[in-house]
Amino acid sequence: MSETKFESVSSLVDNYQVNDTELDNIAMDKELSDTWQRYHLIGDMLRDDVPQALELDLSDEIAAAIAEEPTVLAPRTSGQVLAAVKAKVVQFAKPAGQMAIAASAAGLMIFGVGQQSNTEEELVPSQVIQTAPFGGIANPVSYNTQSNSRQTQKQAYVEQQRRFQALLADHQQQIKLSAIGVDANAAARQEKNKQDMAEEKNK
Repeated sequence: MSETKFESVSSLVDNYQVNDTELDNIAMDKELSDTWQRYHLIGDMLRDDVPQALELDLSDEIAAAIAEEPTVLAPRTSGQVLAAVKAKVVQFAKPAGQMAIAASAAGLMIFGVGQQSNTEEELVPSQVIQTAPFGGIANPVSYNTQSNSRQTQKQAYVEQQRRFQALLADHQQQIKLSAIGVDANAAARQEKNKQDMAEEKNK
């Protein structure tokens, strides 16, 4: 039956006689009227009779295609994606930060022990030189002088020990934070504020 239906459209396009019933069927049936329009468009294209501005109503086809597409019911918001990425970065950065702090503390310890043994050797007084004067009483003379460089070394050693203790305390705090799951950034800011306040008190 569908072939008979389209034959009447083809006959109408080819300028054959079509009875009124078939004309009414074409006018009433959406599929037949669309087919008739497409046939005329094809014929116009072949004869090069296409108008400059072709008016095609594609809104129905586009709406139908959109309606057929699957709908995503609950897309992930950018906040959820950002939170997931941030959690993975924090999960990776915590152990790396703790290892960096431990390595720094170990390096300072090695460097500090080496410096401490050098400073202890330097503080041993040198032998006393005794000379006999030309005429008078002999006075003991010492070549042991404390220069400014030794004072500077002592201050550097004290500063180094202070830094080492701060790094060690920070490392212990990082271990505690990872155990209880507290945000490391907030704790670091609190520790920094404490250190700043302590430095202001010392000034």
